[in-house]
Formats: sequence, C-alpha cells, structure tokens
Amino acid sequence: MSKELQKNVTPAEAVNTIERVVGTFPGYRRAHTKGIAFDAIFEPSGEASNWTRALHLQRDPVPAVVRFSHFWPTPDPNELLVPIKGMAVQFRLPDGSFTNLTMANIPVFITKTPEAFVRLLQVLTREPLSLLEKLEVLRRMPEFSTLPDLLRSLKPPISFATECYHSLHSFYLVSHEGERQAVRFTWEPLLSEGLKERKGFGPPTNLESELRRRLETGHQIRFRLILQLAAPEDNIDDPSIKWPKERKTVDAGLLTIKSIREESADRMVFDPTVMTDGIENSADPILHFRSPVYGVSANRRIHGR
Repeated sequence: MSKELQKNVTPAEAVNTIERVVGTFPGYRRAHTKGIAFDAIFEPSGEASNWTRALHLQRDPVPAVVRFSHFWPTPDPNELLVPIKGMAVQFRLPDGSFTNLTMANIPVFITKTPEAFVRLLQVLTREPLSLLEKLEVLRRMPEFSTLPDLLRSLKPPISFATECYHSLHSFYLVSHEGERQAVRFTWEPLLSEGLKERKGFGPPTNLESELRRRLETGHQIRFRLILQLAAPEDNIDDPSIKWPKERKTVDAGLLTIKSIREESADRMVFDPTVMTDGIENSADPILHFRSPVYGVSANRRIHGR
C-alpha cells in the first residue's frame, strides 16, 4: 500500500485531507459548511425517563439551538448534487450546561474507521476518473462496497424540514438506578396537515430560503425525537451497520423551530461527544475521532484559517 493509505490518521491529517480535496475557505467549517440556524424549544414526553436521568429527557421543556446544513465542505455547494444533509441540535440545560445531537439524513455512517473515511476522500478526488468510475472503484473495495448503492438511493431533499435525521452512532442511556441501555437517536419530521406529501415551499436549490418561507407562512417545523433501543445481539460500536427496524422505539419528545437565530451559530461547535449526565458515549472509534476533528476545524475557523 502507498503512503496515502497509512493507518492511524490524526485529526489534523483528516482536516488537511478535506482542505486538499476542496480547498480552504477561511472562517468556515471544514464540513457541513453552508447552513442556517434557529432557536427552538424541546418538550420531552417523559417516556424516556425510565431509561435515563438526563435532564432534557424528563418532562420540563428546554431551549435548543438547531442548525441545518449541507454535507459538502464549501460555502456554496450545488445542493441538488449533495443530498446528504445535517441537523445539529444543542440542548440548553437548566444548570447552564448543554448537550448535543449531531445527526444526518443517512441511516449509517459511510465507513467503519477514521482511516477508511480518509481513504474514501482520497478515492473520490482521484483524477481523471469520472464520478461513475469512482463509484465503481469503491464498489470493488470491500470496505466501501455498500457505499455506491447508498449514494444512489439518496434523493435531493425538497426541504430540511421533511427529512429524517439519524445519530449514526450509538450511545448509552443511564437510568436513575445506574442501568445502561444502548440507543440510537432519530429526528422524525412531524408534518402539518395537508403537507403529508412533503411539499416544498420554494425552489429546491435554496433550502435555507425554503425554511424561512415555511416560518413566514405560519407552517410549523417540528420533529419527534425517537430512541431505538438495542437488543443484546446488536453491534454497538460499528456505525456502518443498521439495527433491525423491529427494535423497540420510544418517543422522547417534540422539537419545535421558533425563529431564525439572530446571531447564527457560526462560532458554535456541535461536537457529537458532548453528552450530559444520563447519556454516555459508546466506544465507536468514528464517534471519538470526530470530536478532535471538530476541535481542529473550529480552531482554524475561529482564527480565520
């Protein structure tokens, strides 16, 4: 293998690879660069309180900041060509702390390890292969064999408000008695009557404007937080493997978008490992690698690099 397929890639090397792929854009995030932020309210149902002592999953409402974004790491992506979207939520807890859920509209992460993710970026940017040729290369590589079909199954969203978003990684709920239950999180859109067909509110080439029009015309943007509970045989630490759909689920509460955030969320870091008492990170290597990558990206962004 060549040096480009080295093992034990560092967070800085991962960010450097992204910058080599698409260039650098001083002051911007290195991934999910373009987006829009809102203030919101989360109203827990209380149904999750049997599994966790986390404050925001009991019964009292908590404020939240929500950022919808495009996966591609440039400030002006072609939205129709990049169907992967993100939804990051920061819950503001009563004690002044916060916890994050950083999610995407795909059900699993696209690789098993950080090194594989960097190799994926390298394959996708090799020249002079066309996109179809690159997908064929990926299909022949065992660690990426399912990725081409996943990408082909994605359709350009008509709205951030009509997508399902998944945590990709597993976490542990910790009860008041100290018992642990592995879970994955999903945001499911709760659409207004008459919009069950997932109607859009404007040209699909500008999803930020589409969200603004929804709010301006009085249509609510709401999501249910669904917890999928793992069975003993489920793989907890591999984010590329789906759990069976028949696993027990819990409706943990309702998130309602209230208004566009005046100060945006440009300086906020939605680190997916920032949990609170009552929720713990799994041992998933991708999850733990993302945290320092976010740190490197944030440091460069804040310092105008």
